[in-house]
Amino acid sequence: MRTWLMTAIVLAGLGFGLTLADAQNAKPPTVKEIMKKVNFRDGSLCPLLGRALKVDEPNWDEVQREAHQFTTLVNALALNDPPRGDKASWQQLTKSYGTAAKELDDAAQRKDRAAALSAHAKVANPATCNGCHKVHRN
Repeated sequence: MRTWLMTAIVLAGLGFGLTLADAQNAKPPTVKEIMKKVNFRDGSLCPLLGRALKVDEPNWDEVQREAHQFTTLVNALALNDPPRGDKASWQQLTKSYGTAAKELDDAAQRKDRAAALSAHAKVANPATCNGCHKVHRN
């Protein structure tokens, strides 16, 4: 029940426009789909957030929306099986990534630029990415 509910919330948050009945049978977005939206090139959420937070007066409506979408997508990673490697490691790493994403989202909601920049540095840190990619990336 909990997995179904989480899937329904994630899919609704991603704007797929599914009803709850449809979400019951739907799968979460794949790891590849999530990573493309979150970290693939300059147009994805992580670099967009980084640029938006670098200005003295960020557009908080945009930052809040993108940070929330980023967190929703990152949390959806845990709904997938790891492409490679141990599932326990996958759960630990996706939980850690989700915690850092939530810090970013919370800071954005408070309009706390310093905290948002700090949290963004955590999620954008190549060491964070490589730690998971070495073990789980195909």
